[in-house]
Amino acid sequence: MAEESSDESRPLLNGDQTKAGPSDGSALKGVMQHQTQTYGLSKCTRRGACGAILLSVMFERLTFYGISSNMVLFLNGTPFSWKAYDAAGAILLFLGISYAFSVVGGLIADTLLGRFKTIMLSFVIYIIGSIILVMIGYVSLDDKEKFGNFFCNGTRAQQGSNYCSWAVYVSLITLAIGSGAVRVNMPPFGGDQVRFEGPEIMRMFFNWFYWAINVGSLIAMAGITTLQQNLNFFYGFLVPLGSLVLAAGIFLVGRTWYLSRKPMGSVLTNTMKIIFEAFRKRRMRETVNARPDSSQLLSSQPKPSFLDMAKVRFGGSFHESMVDDVKSLKKIILVFLGLTPYWVVYFQMQTTFLIQGLSMRFSPDYNKTDHVHPAIKFQIPIAWLSLFDIIAVILLLPFLDRIIYPWLDRHGVNFTLLRRMTLGMVFSILAMITAGVLEHVRLEWAHDPSHQMINQTIGNTTYIGADIWVFWQIPQYTLIGFSEVFASVAGLEFAYAMAPRSMQGLIMGLYYSTIGLAALLGGAILKVTTLPSINWLIGNPYKGRLDLYFYMLAVGQAVALIVFAAVTLVHESKERRQRAGMVINRQGTEERTLTGT
Repeated sequence: MAEESSDESRPLLNGDQTKAGPSDGSALKGVMQHQTQTYGLSKCTRRGACGAILLSVMFERLTFYGISSNMVLFLNGTPFSWKAYDAAGAILLFLGISYAFSVVGGLIADTLLGRFKTIMLSFVIYIIGSIILVMIGYVSLDDKEKFGNFFCNGTRAQQGSNYCSWAVYVSLITLAIGSGAVRVNMPPFGGDQVRFEGPEIMRMFFNWFYWAINVGSLIAMAGITTLQQNLNFFYGFLVPLGSLVLAAGIFLVGRTWYLSRKPMGSVLTNTMKIIFEAFRKRRMRETVNARPDSSQLLSSQPKPSFLDMAKVRFGGSFHESMVDDVKSLKKIILVFLGLTPYWVVYFQMQTTFLIQGLSMRFSPDYNKTDHVHPAIKFQIPIAWLSLFDIIAVILLLPFLDRIIYPWLDRHGVNFTLLRRMTLGMVFSILAMITAGVLEHVRLEWAHDPSHQMINQTIGNTTYIGADIWVFWQIPQYTLIGFSEVFASVAGLEFAYAMAPRSMQGLIMGLYYSTIGLAALLGGAILKVTTLPSINWLIGNPYKGRLDLYFYMLAVGQAVALIVFAAVTLVHESKERRQRAGMVINRQGTEERTLTGT
């Protein structure tokens, strides 16, 4: 495995450097020599490295979605008998920890182990969690009650609802830690393999990367969920375990092909030093801005900000680029937090959308005459509806990339990343409204005396539902897919594009951590709905007010959208003024040069 020298790192990682680099062409020559040294690897080898990473990502995503897609159904059924909101809360906890741990995984890779070792260690933790989950799946088999009493430390009668909760939470938390660290380090590690190949190759790699994610998701949704719902969860969890071992093996086999960067030291340490020094010099900033001649000295640039006082030219100890890297964190974090309500909506696909689907007809051969579900017949997996989200992404993404975005560029329309995120939020609001309307119709059907509810069995668990075809959920899943193409893809691109090289792992970790925050927030909201003063009875096919829950999320996202759009307009207006000011200053400099003043 080829390694880059740590000398290539950005200044943020060199705490005592303050000297400017050479001003002649030797810097460019050094960069070219560095590229030649690091890319002594052949083109075929680099393709092999990228191929190994993409295959590993595909099989890892197959595992992740194979585990998470039907977890609500698994915990809600026998022998575990978790309440619907507890099962949804457990999967939201898993998703929250998985995404939140990303920042820790990114920091470990950046400062201690490097990306390759961090990913391999994460795969080991990931596999351990998956093995525990397979054992829990074994407990769910009809004739394994004795093993279940031993493994779960008690009988089903003793523990009642939420049976085997300790093992479930240990498994989910272990899986979350492993998957979070793998997720955050795979994109930048893959980007390192093509970083000197130019922007077109970089964009091509990330397009393939996103496709690999969706192909893995597609296989999981179409195949694994069918196995789980129509056979059993033991084999339904055993296949994802095999896929995860295969992903780790493929990634390990590609070790000799990878270009890997060494860990570059603690970013957080220098960041805190910069903030502390700027705080100590806050009074000096007031003095600089109040000087009579400061308007002339600083007329060609904005007044120094709070963090600028840590720069060398203002008497601080840190290089310009070091401070600018830290300053960029403010904008990045604000954008990430602005996306939090969107992610709360997005995670409904894996929680409340499934609960809603279980209260609808999901058996194509259901006998409407006597309202008896056939004993052994094929059933539409509830998680299949997520396929329409994936299909929307797979079809719409290349259409936008090849046709719509180039057309907008040719006509001078600047469809920025922030605008794409805003449009994605609009689609998420429409998805929640659509889901709320469908749930309202379902409740009216259930309350109509002329209609009879139907019983459908999955394993040993019977679900009561309205005789409304579950495929009526397709519009809400598709709208979530549309929102993902704009908000999710733009958010990932924003995180990668805006992150300074020295803080790439940290920024990517922060991006995924805000997604985890949204999952935990969604779990908290579900808990609030169970309070006696609210008591929306989510999961109850007769009295549950899932429609109000969807409408509440739509209103919350609408409020967040208004704030996000307003901030975006202010930011874009500020950038236009800054660009105009730079042009004026440059023209003034040229005029003074020509006149000899």
